Amino acid sequence: MDYARYIVQPGDTIYKIAKAYNVEMAEIIQLNHLKHPDRIFAGQVLLLPVLASHEPTPEEIPEPNFTYAMWLYEAYAGKDSELTAVTTYLYQAVLLDRPEFDALLRPIAYDELRHLEQLALALRHLGVDPRYGSLSSGHWVDWRSRFVNYTSELCALLDSNIEDEARDHREYLELAQKIPIPEIQCILLEMAADEERHYHLFCQAKQQYCGECAPCPPLPPCSPPPVYSPIDTQEIPPAYPGPHDGGKG
Repeated sequence: MDYARYIVQPGDTIYKIAKAYNVEMAEIIQLNHLKHPDRIFAGQVLLLPVLASHEPTPEEIPEPNFTYAMWLYEAYAGKDSELTAVTTYLYQAVLLDRPEFDALLRPIAYDELRHLEQLALALRHLGVDPRYGSLSSGHWVDWRSRFVNYTSELCALLDSNIEDEARDHREYLELAQKIPIPEIQCILLEMAADEERHYHLFCQAKQQYCGECAPCPPLPPCSPPPVYSPIDTQEIPPAYPGPHDGGKG
């Protein structure tokens, strides 16, 4: 079934949209993986379980959602992205082929895979297709295997991982400040905390396996997630769990 896309207008609620399109509220909530269906906002793009008369292109997604999506694409599947991190760490685990490095790298790779899914859902929340790639100089660039770091020397490999995790931690904190959508902010801050933990794990591995080296400098602390304010709206049934629910934050 082709789903219609609806741009939320000021004053809209899930109840009003469902009534206008003669669909069930639960269908809209489940289709869009809405964890907080009472907190939709003007400009948000929702999929509706009705026949689509026109599918908007990415350029038709309203600002600022389009700009937010372009920022997230880079973290999602750009050169220095979650997709690159997943493939790099799994490659390293196979390359090093030792239980101690497998135990270090695979759990981190699986964290990055969860981040990839969370960013895909955030992109869909903004109304764009979560395809693998990003914009570069105004042109779409598909993700490429040459983005993977194929360094094979252990200490150089750990240095690169430490640098990448510190960069990702910093960039997720910056994105959480720039994208004023509470649900997406929560995702970004949780991911920043994961990257900080990965940073320290790689630092510990470097100290253990690379001889004498100075401790890694501390990273800026993650801010707490935004505090939601209660909103009085039409009573909404509980949201169906999405594929991202139930995992570790």
